[in-house]
Amino acid sequence: MLRISFLLSVILVLASCTTTRVQNLEHASKLNAQLGLAYLMKGRYDQSLTKLKKAIKQDPHNSKAYLYTAELYRRLKENGQADKYFQKALDIAPDDPSINNNYGAFLCAEKKYKQSFKYFNVALSDPVYADRSKVFENIGVCSEEQGNIKVARDNYIKAISLNSNLPTSLLAVALLDFDAQEIDSAEKYLRFYNKVGKDTAQSLWLGILIAKKRNDVKRLRNLSWSLKNKFPQSKEAGLLKKLKSSGAL
Repeated sequence: MLRISFLLSVILVLASCTTTRVQNLEHASKLNAQLGLAYLMKGRYDQSLTKLKKAIKQDPHNSKAYLYTAELYRRLKENGQADKYFQKALDIAPDDPSINNNYGAFLCAEKKYKQSFKYFNVALSDPVYADRSKVFENIGVCSEEQGNIKVARDNYIKAISLNSNLPTSLLAVALLDFDAQEIDSAEKYLRFYNKVGKDTAQSLWLGILIAKKRNDVKRLRNLSWSLKNKFPQSKEAGLLKKLKSSGAL
């Protein structure tokens, strides 16, 4: 009886050691995945890939490690590798909203629009997903690329209603409304954009066009100076030059 008890105790100790080791590896994998993401955000891709590969080796079921690796390869424009790692992440966590949202955005950039909406819808099926606003924004971008302007604007507005500090959606609505000759609305959303976003050639050019519509000479002069000096090689700076040479400004 004593021998049986001793054997059982040994088995239990070994099982406990194995469980502890697995837990330690899973914890280490999560830490390395986070470090990989941090390096990725800083553009330190070699260090990022090293940490992410280590994270996957430590825990082959760490879906976030595969997701971050997919994003790394996407930034490196190695789209075949990116797709492979997105698929691996989804194999492990098919209902994870962040993986579905990111993969949807990837497919949209690849012009695989029909497929992309499938993954956006999975992401939106999670009512407590913290980044639902980004899903609506991605749907807006994808819809606009297809020429579905109303659907695009509706989704940008949904995104803004959830998070009013989304520069991409704010500027997108401002641009769409200007194209629709809704100048008051375009000006309003551009103003919102300017509170949370940085000057871009596109935002400055839109401001110039609105100032021209308003006959606001001082604003027109200031924005023109900013566009020429901040983005001298931009398409918008070229358009400004043409507008001036034609006497339209």
